[in-house]
Amino acid sequence: MTAAPRAGRLMGISVAALVLCGRLAEAAPQELPEHKRIVNAVRDAADYAATTLIQPDGKGRIEYDLIAGRWRDYEVHWHTAQTAFGLLAAYELTGEPNYLAAATRAGDWWISTEFEPPHPFAGLVNAAHGDRLGTLINMTTITDGTNGIFELSRVTGDPKYAQSAVRSGDWLLENAYLPEEGLFYNIFDPDTGEVWTDRSPHHPGVGPEDIKVTQVARPNSEGYLYADMCRFTGNKRYCDVFLAVADKKIERQHANGLWMDFEPNDPDSGKIHPRFNIWLAEAQLEAWELTGKKKYLKSALATGRAMARLQDREGAIFYRNFADGRTQKTDYTGSAVAFSGLLWLRLEAAGYDEFSDNIERSAGWLLDNQFDAYHPDANLRGAFLNTRVRRTDGGVAMYQRDIGTSFGLRFLVEYLKSRYPEAAEMGDR
Repeated sequence: MTAAPRAGRLMGISVAALVLCGRLAEAAPQELPEHKRIVNAVRDAADYAATTLIQPDGKGRIEYDLIAGRWRDYEVHWHTAQTAFGLLAAYELTGEPNYLAAATRAGDWWISTEFEPPHPFAGLVNAAHGDRLGTLINMTTITDGTNGIFELSRVTGDPKYAQSAVRSGDWLLENAYLPEEGLFYNIFDPDTGEVWTDRSPHHPGVGPEDIKVTQVARPNSEGYLYADMCRFTGNKRYCDVFLAVADKKIERQHANGLWMDFEPNDPDSGKIHPRFNIWLAEAQLEAWELTGKKKYLKSALATGRAMARLQDREGAIFYRNFADGRTQKTDYTGSAVAFSGLLWLRLEAAGYDEFSDNIERSAGWLLDNQFDAYHPDANLRGAFLNTRVRRTDGGVAMYQRDIGTSFGLRFLVEYLKSRYPEAAEMGDR
């Protein structure tokens, strides 16, 4: 690691962490070798994910209300599968069987939620969005987790997880794909069996006569489902769909490297979602690896550079950013810190060394902002910081979100492989 040692340094967020955690992570002393500190952080986070985030029935816990002291569901399917993905990374590093067992529980829960005939959604998992959308299904609540589901089949050798993801993908391809646009409809209503084609809960003030296709459909390539389906089945049709969407994404990518026309970005206010664009760029890298075509790599590179502009000098990325450069420094989005780090590591491996400082900042920020493994609240022990503040009737709710941990696990394992390959090979075994 090329960055200066962090001994004795307190970041601005560490003051907040001191309040939330009781004390900073003294269980990972600064005098430890860097690679050992990373392995310890991965173990603490994976212990938390396996025992707290993944429940006994396999369903993930998502958002912990720091004021009320209770958990709240929100897009459970993709969050659960991403936690499984992080646990699988920790398992391959450490060999700890509890991590694999928890990831398998999560996968078993995920595939158990498929609609059965005669429901019109038969084959699709019932990935209710939750929150204000209730039982409505947003396509990315499925696809944002399918890479974790395919990874589970790879690690366990059991094809049933990937087969379930393929069935969902087939339903989506049959019922939601707009080939001429390279987009998929977003919203499906399991109560009526309807695919929403002329309205959107994300644009409630726009009527059917005025709605744009970009308001009811998106690339929805997050999680690179059709690339995984192509690899798993050998069916070239899935690759063709995946690449057709990737080509249309290049056409629609803005000069700033982002996809501003699609929610949860907002072209009117210039709001930038902290993870959405990384998802789409990650899929572009998958397209590059499938084809070797530089146009996909350059598309991902543009997003990597955009995310580098959003990271502050301490390594933080915040939830509310805007295309004109403004940032509201309120919610600390550890998942974006880690996910950007994953994107930058892949771009670095592709030959772009301009992100080395950003990668080091991401690693340092996560290590400096992890809840203590001995925190008095077991709902927080070992988690990587990822806050979100929401207004409620008469007050506010402040949440710690699971995804700081799931993405943090994946990034730190990949970071260890990149910077300390011998240590990554040995884990702490």
